[in-house]
Amino acid sequence: MIKYIIKIFKSGWTNLKRQGFLTLTTSIVIFIAVVLGTALFLFQGGVSFLTDAIKEKIDVSIYFNEQVSREEILKIREEVVKLEEVNKVSYVSPEEAYENFVKTHQDDPYLESLKAIEINPFLPSLIIQTKEPSQYKVISEFFKREEYSSLVYEVDDYKRGTIIDRISAMSEGIKNIGIALTLFLSFVAITVTLNTLRVSIYSQREEIEIMRLVGAKNSFIRGPFLIQGAMCGLFAAIFCFIVFFLILFLLKTNLEKLFMGFDVFGFYQDNIITILLLQLLIGVGLGLISSFFAVRKYLKD
Repeated sequence: MIKYIIKIFKSGWTNLKRQGFLTLTTSIVIFIAVVLGTALFLFQGGVSFLTDAIKEKIDVSIYFNEQVSREEILKIREEVVKLEEVNKVSYVSPEEAYENFVKTHQDDPYLESLKAIEINPFLPSLIIQTKEPSQYKVISEFFKREEYSSLVYEVDDYKRGTIIDRISAMSEGIKNIGIALTLFLSFVAITVTLNTLRVSIYSQREEIEIMRLVGAKNSFIRGPFLIQGAMCGLFAAIFCFIVFFLILFLLKTNLEKLFMGFDVFGFYQDNIITILLLQLLIGVGLGLISSFFAVRKYLKD
């Protein structure tokens, strides 16, 4: 049985070498499809990273009137913390707000003017982060209640949550385009592989006829062509894996700067088994599917 399988693999490898240029063309088309599939996986990882990073930075600031005491604001904070939508609430005093402004605006020419007036223009505030971006509107509505009208100076601003929604919508659109391109290239890859195997079957028609006359099993006749298609996909997947690894490694620093701190190479390493399996699934899968249809169509009993 093992010798039988080895013979089928050897015949498939021989077929692969015979169709040199067509084999290369087939592998390149499958390679492009694998590249797109891999890029989509990395893109999803990048979107998740950026979305989480933006969620951490987006908040709603509630500014209180100057006469509202620290104790009153902390009592309100206790009420806000109880809201199920709230993830974190921080109190920022006017002094802390002033210090933060000075730290982040060292080169700002207006900083000298601020120091010159010797008055702290900043108001006490609560910085609130919700569990989901869509929940910022709940916080805004909470502070519009009548009991807070005389205490709150400004709510800034529940509309920030729409940034996440826009990113999600944009990424969904890009993902759908990527899936469409991958499916289209998969169709092209199947078509090219079908034609490659058709030529291979046609060029070996006399050998196939002789094998049938001497009583060779259908699996022995068809097997090599299935292996041929699978090998095209296997080589494409392995080459794609190596190319991505090298490019991401060499451009690691530049890509991290380009994608706002997202370590693409680190993500690739962390998910290396999943990515390799995905690449093999796409590559070998396309090769086998196209080989199966080619054998059924051009190598009838």
